[in-house]
Parts: sequence; structure tokens; C-alpha cells
Amino acid sequence: MSLSRSDALRRRRFKFERFGRTYHLKIETFEDLEAVLALDEAHWVATTAPAATFNCDPVFLSLVDTDNDGRLRAEEVKSAIRFLFDNLSDRSSIVAGNTRLTLDMIDTRSETGSRIHASASKILRRTVSTEPYVTLEQVRSIKTEVQEGGLDEAGIVLPEAATDDQVRKFIQDIIATMGGKPHPGGAEGVDENCLDQFLAQSRQYLDWLKQAASAQDRRVSEILPLGESTHEAYELFSALEAKISQFFLLCSIQQINPELLVRAVSSEDGSLAINVLDVSAAQSYLSDAPLAAPNAEKVLDLAGNVNPYYSRQLKRFAEIALNPLLGKSDQRLDRTGWDTLKKQILPYREWLESKPDVAVAQIQPQALQRYVAQPFFTEAVKTLIEKSHQTAFVLDNIRELEQLILYQAHILPFLNSFVSFPQLYDPDSRALFEMGTLVMDGRHFTLAVKVLDREHHVESSIASNIFVMYLEVYGHNGEKRYEVAVPVTSGSRGNIRLNKWGIFNDVNGQEWHTKVVQIIENPISVTEAMVHPFVRVAQAFMTRLEQVSAKTEEKLGLRITAGDSQKKPKKTDTSSSAGLLAGGGLALAALGSSAAFITQTVAKLSLKTVLGAILAVILILVIPASISAYYKLSKRDLSAILEGSGWGVNARMKMTRGQARTFTHRPDYPLLENKQDF
Repeated sequence: MSLSRSDALRRRRFKFERFGRTYHLKIETFEDLEAVLALDEAHWVATTAPAATFNCDPVFLSLVDTDNDGRLRAEEVKSAIRFLFDNLSDRSSIVAGNTRLTLDMIDTRSETGSRIHASASKILRRTVSTEPYVTLEQVRSIKTEVQEGGLDEAGIVLPEAATDDQVRKFIQDIIATMGGKPHPGGAEGVDENCLDQFLAQSRQYLDWLKQAASAQDRRVSEILPLGESTHEAYELFSALEAKISQFFLLCSIQQINPELLVRAVSSEDGSLAINVLDVSAAQSYLSDAPLAAPNAEKVLDLAGNVNPYYSRQLKRFAEIALNPLLGKSDQRLDRTGWDTLKKQILPYREWLESKPDVAVAQIQPQALQRYVAQPFFTEAVKTLIEKSHQTAFVLDNIRELEQLILYQAHILPFLNSFVSFPQLYDPDSRALFEMGTLVMDGRHFTLAVKVLDREHHVESSIASNIFVMYLEVYGHNGEKRYEVAVPVTSGSRGNIRLNKWGIFNDVNGQEWHTKVVQIIENPISVTEAMVHPFVRVAQAFMTRLEQVSAKTEEKLGLRITAGDSQKKPKKTDTSSSAGLLAGGGLALAALGSSAAFITQTVAKLSLKTVLGAILAVILILVIPASISAYYKLSKRDLSAILEGSGWGVNARMKMTRGQARTFTHRPDYPLLENKQDF
């Protein structure tokens, strides 16, 4: 019977292998990729998984994750295959680990393929290579070079993009004041909006400065009556204003009602003399006290007998403000002079209050003036911004070239750890989601899966019917790197316990410290299940024996304590000792009688009856435990281990006996010529 073309194609495209009671699509060459696209997603082993659980090139995983949600979906995987098909004219280069891309294999008929071919050609010319292919190493070297130039993101300029030191400082000042724009590399850069805001704030701030005087020399003006000293004079004026006004008010009160002033400053209860012994209280008193004693002339002599708390400020205020502004040679200030002085300071105060709220105020006015006045700075940054668009366009092309090479090298291994899991069932291979091998308790545990959320993973492990250890993996500096779930699939529990330390060898050959932090107990083997009841009986017997022994020791201790507490310690309490001996004798007699009864009873029975009874007891203990263990062991499901890590698994991955012995095994000792070597 002849097959139609479609039937033949269907049979050629879909090839399956049976692993662990589940069918897996056979994906060996680029020709099998068409089958992946055509196969219903329900027949994929997995349809979604966290990218963080794969041991694979992180850039490859980020490119497959087109929506950047940290998870890989079936449709995203199909898109990766289509990207290869659309941009390769010869798909034979799709081989695991092939990081070389021959230019002739790029399909230039597509727009993307044409850009990739152009980028590959430029890289070959730039590296002065005569080979007909470009490598991933070459592409990433050029990519790094472009990124380090600071112009790899369209419209954003990093300081290192400027070759001129002054322009670089200009960009740094913009970032320091405007905050900058986040760059994909983690740094901050400047875009055109940042530049415009910086220049606008600089002009506003400089205009405000010019209201008082030149931003360069700060010459004397109405706002700056004392020139450079105006600000210091104003600071002193602000600090003393309330106290000087208070002095003149007190002088007026003394003129009207002297007794009122005396009562206000006097202390009738004498508590003040006690409080001033405290330093903070004394300082508080002086700061609140008047500058000087009120007088009938209503004149404040700044060099006279003034409050020592303010003496230095008053002296400096007289030097830089009072004398220059009032044209006085002495340091006496009356009410008229004070009002005149306030009027001269008022314009500066109003000017300060009108200061614009701008971030550029932290930069020296001279620098701002230079940035605004010289077009060189603005033009230089705008040129770099324009160049960044061109460079980013080139970098995008380089990224597409990198993407094609990565897909070419990693798509087949990835599909064999997502669509199919053949390497999980091969003792000599590793699936991409396997983390490494645990060495502990004299055994190798070869299956380890990264755990992202232990609490969620534990729920799946309980349902998996698998004995699972959770371990924290530590770096050489003692910091926790990640957690793994390791199933124990053969043998027995052995000496596995919480807080037990071991060594974890990851798939990259690195060795790390690891410690057991949680255990999910399920049957490991039928043999262990058969022995377990007897272990429990022995443990119960030993526990009971320890309890009886402890009670006996307690009673004996109480009797000895009671004997020692008698008023006549030298006199021996023969009745107590006799009672103890009598009790012990009775106990021994009872045990002897029981033993004799058991011996006589057994002696009357035949050997066949005794052995039958013993066998019956053994079967009663062993058979239920064995049946329960065999049932659970036959239901062990590896898919639950992956689902606990966030995978979406279609297949029920029942564990085979071969897998169980592979995932957990005790290595043989090496053959020795002379046994004495032990």
C-alpha cells in the first residue's frame, strides 16, 4: 500500500521515544525542528518554565523570553525556531554548541537577515579576519566595545562617551542635578530632555543672581549693600534681629513702668539659682536673657557691658554691618539707626526669598555661566545624543547577529530539556534544568533542581511520593547562592538528617558547600520499607526500656535521699533496706516465674508451631508496610519535582528502576592489588 505525501511527511517528522512510561518527541537535528512547530503543545513534556531554573547562556534565555516576565512559554520557544528558519538559508549549521556562523548561511532575503549579514561583514572587516565565518566571541567583543563607549542606548549619553574632559564634567553635572536617565547597563546618562532642563534652570538661576550683582564679581549694589560681605552681615542680622528689637522694647517698657520690668526678670522662689548649676539650663538662661540692661538713653553699646552669650556676634556685626552701613566710628546703636539698618538689609532679604527652587544651585555660578554662555557644551552633548541613535542602531544589529548565533548553538539542547527530556533518562547526559551532583553520606545524588520558593516546592514534593532533601548551597565566602531539591531514589535513608553538610558539584565543575535544611519523608525502597517496622519496634522497645530504667533510678534516688535526711544519719534504717531488698526479690521472683511459664509453654509447642507464629508476626508487620511502600514507589512522579520549581509539565514522569539507581548510587571501591592496603 503506497503512502500519500502528507502521510509520509507526517511519519518522517514525528519520531517519538518512550522514556519513563511517557512518549518524548525525538529532536536530534535541525530537520526535527519542523516537528516541534507542528506538534500539538499538549504533547510537549513541558509548556512553561522559569528561566532561572535553566543552566544555559543567560543572554539566550533572555532573548527567548520575549515578554521579559522571567518565564519561557511554548509560543516563545516556537518564535525562536521561526527566527532561525527566517534568517538561515542553510539550516545545517543548527548544531548543539556551534557558535560559528558562516556568512553564506545567512538568508539575506529577509530584512532582518540582511542587517545580520551586514553586521557580520563589518565585524570581520573590523577584526581583520580572513575566515568566512564570524564567532560568538568576536560578536561579543565588539558588542562590549560599543557598550563601553557610552552610546549604546538610543538618545542616552553616558559621561564616558565624551572624549573631552570638560564635556564629560558637563554631563556629570547634569546627572548630579537632574538625576539622569536610567541606562540598560545600570548607570545613568543624559538625554535631550535632561539637557534642556539643566540649561533652563541654569539661566533662571543666573538671572536671579544678576538681580543682585554680577555672578562674577558680586559688586556692591542696592541688594548687596556690603558686596561680598552682605551675606555674612545678613546671617548675623537674622540671628540678632529679635534680640536687638527686644532690647529697644525693654527700654520703652522701663520708661513707662520700671516695676513691671523688674518683676518680669526677677526670680521670687530662688529656684533659678539652683537651675543655673546645670550647663544646659545656664545656656538656656543666657540665650533668653536681654542683650544688655535697658537704659533711659535707649542706646545699645555693642562694645559695652553686653550679654556674654552674644558678645562675639555683636562685635562682628558692628564691624561688618553697623559701622559700614551707618557710617559710624563707634559701636553704639540707637532706635533710629536700627530702623535705618533694617531698611538697608531688607532688599537682600527679599532677594533671598525670591531664590528659585532649582537643583543647579549646587554648582558654582562661574561653571553655570560657562555652560550657558559657550555653545560648545550644548552642541557637544547634542552631537553625542545624535550619535547614540546611530550607535544604538548598529548595536541592535549586533544583538540580532548574537541572537542568531545563540539560537543556532543552544536551540537543540534547550528543546531536549523543554519539549522532550531524553537527557534526564541518560546517565551520561545532563538536562539543562539539572544543577549538579550532591556528594553526601557516602553516595552520589545526581539529580538536583533549583528551588525558587521552598514552601511551594514542599507542597509538590509531598505529592510526588519521593523522599526529597532541600539543601542550601553556599559560596566560598559563606554566602548562600541558591537552594536545590535533591531526591533520594534508592537504598535507604542512611545517615541523612537535618543540618548535615556535604559537597555540591555543579554542572560547570565548581565545588560548593551545602547543608540539608529540610526533608520530605517518603519511601525510598521496598527493602527499607520491610525493615522499617522492625526498626520502629526496636526503637519503641528501647524507648520503653529507657523509661523503665529512668523510673527505677528515680525511685532508688528518692529512697536514698529519704534515708540521708534522717536526724540520726549514723543509724542505719534497716527497715528501708529490707523493704528495698524484699521488693527486688519479689520482682526477680516474678520475672523468674514469667520466664518459667513462657519456657514451659513453648516447650509444649512443636518447632513448626513456634516458627509459624514467628513467621506470622513477621508477615503481619512486613506485608502491609511492603504493599504501601510498593504502591508509593510505583507512583513516584518526577514531574512534581519540576512543578514545585514553577514548571508547567504535561507528562506524568514516572520514575523507572534504572533512573532510581542512577539518581542515587554508592560508588564502588577501586580494585586493589593487595588487600592490606586497607
